[in-house]
Amino acid sequence: RQAIYWSIPEPSQVAMAAAVLVRHIRRPVARLNEIVGTSAFRPTEAVRRIRTGYFAEDADFVDPDGPLLAQRQGDRWRYMDDPTLASSVLERNNVGMGMLVLNRPKGLDLPLINDLYVRLRNLEVNSLKRFVGLTANDPGPFCMGLDPQELLLAATVAKRYGRLPKFSRALLWHHQELAHLVADFRKPLVCQMSGLSANGGAALACLASFSGAHEDSEVAFDSCQAGVVPMGGATHVLAGLSWNLGEFLALTGRPVRGADVVYAGLLKHWIAPEALPFLELTAEKHLEVSETDSRGLLDEHSLPLPDGLGDHDSLPKKVIPVLQRAFSKESVPEILIALRKEGLVRDAIISSFVDDCIERMERASPLALHVTLQLIRRARAVLNDVRAVPPKRSREEALEENLRLELRAQQRLLCSEDAMIGLHARCLGREMAKGGWSRRGLIDVTADEVKDVLKSKPSHFVSGETEDFVVHERSEISLSSHPRLRQYHPEFDPSTGLDHDPAWMQSEVKRWSTELFAEERRRAIHELLGSADPALYGQARYTRSVAGG
Repeated sequence: RQAIYWSIPEPSQVAMAAAVLVRHIRRPVARLNEIVGTSAFRPTEAVRRIRTGYFAEDADFVDPDGPLLAQRQGDRWRYMDDPTLASSVLERNNVGMGMLVLNRPKGLDLPLINDLYVRLRNLEVNSLKRFVGLTANDPGPFCMGLDPQELLLAATVAKRYGRLPKFSRALLWHHQELAHLVADFRKPLVCQMSGLSANGGAALACLASFSGAHEDSEVAFDSCQAGVVPMGGATHVLAGLSWNLGEFLALTGRPVRGADVVYAGLLKHWIAPEALPFLELTAEKHLEVSETDSRGLLDEHSLPLPDGLGDHDSLPKKVIPVLQRAFSKESVPEILIALRKEGLVRDAIISSFVDDCIERMERASPLALHVTLQLIRRARAVLNDVRAVPPKRSREEALEENLRLELRAQQRLLCSEDAMIGLHARCLGREMAKGGWSRRGLIDVTADEVKDVLKSKPSHFVSGETEDFVVHERSEISLSSHPRLRQYHPEFDPSTGLDHDPAWMQSEVKRWSTELFAEERRRAIHELLGSADPALYGQARYTRSVAGG
């Protein structure tokens, strides 16, 4: 199968060799082989032979028309804006549709969040785009939430200086703002969850207007196992689930896979991975119909949902009543007691499932468990205000309030000892053992400690916290290219004749730059490392890869 390249001799060498062959034509064949085997006629590479099966069904059969050693990587997302496929966010556009592909398996950092936000905003105000696709590069994961190395860096700096650094505060704030943009996107956002997603990354898909799962989709909310709380609108999503599944997923960190993701209410549709590339081919037709009809055309790509919630699936149907009875209790210790009682049944599936939940909760941070439970309960109360008749607040106000509570709690937990312990173990790929936290058991957390984390006013001058989260205004579709229509823009200023504020626009460009606080971050890493080389201590510290970007 491998090509053989022969070196082409010079004409003088050919003539000399021919004369030698004529002179020795009657000599033995061994002499002829000796002459032909000279360096002038020897192949430059050795022939490599591969033994394969003869029939296609043979285990060692190699298709002569297929690639020899491996399939080509990245075929699905070729021809993106970055030909090397190395950028954290890849983009591919055609008439009618914009496609964004996440390409950072480690998780979200500030440059990726800012880049993704800007790209989404540009597509949102593009009048030639009817909808936007969002997925991840093969083979996944889709999105793991905030990069634990970035959170560990924030906790380390906070431990040394007593306050979160600017770049970490910007990371948390912009993450919340990105979640709000995804939930409040003006156009249909088709999000196909490819592979594993966790915490805030899973919330991005759950908040999208047209979210889809398939066989390889998997969702986990395991922030408590790292000593922090879920962010990015995760508590808003979990509070909206039925049967107290939100508390179950957040406190245990147990993953849900496949069709169970849709049955649980996390995602809305069952979409094949080939749906987005097919939508790219047919997106131009969406410009020929109204926006309402275009949204209806997207529903045609939703496949029938297969069977789920079976005994051998990630979320058996028979355990749902058990979970509802246990996780509806008022406090974490009461939930644990209820689970132990439920695990005494003779059903092997229920007993094994409950034992796994108890083990996972005992390995999680007690303080993070208590705070997460209160966040979900408060988020559910806010959502109940939306469902009230008449509604006491809008859905946008409810989401903003829940994002505000998440940011407030996360800033304070990152300054705690548990965050240092849990995030360090997460970065090393280790699981925390029972009793390895600052509080040995679930009953060691007092109500006052939980209230301190969720207290109303951020203490900016004490711990460097940001103000309570608020959503910045977003400009609508610009009419600057249509001078006669510019006066009808809601932000039109007759005194300047502009439909936008140039100063405000320039500040937004700076705020969402991928280089925002990059120098401050590099300086903080250098101060933590000092002049010492981590390799001298026989360790590969996380900051070696963090410093590289």
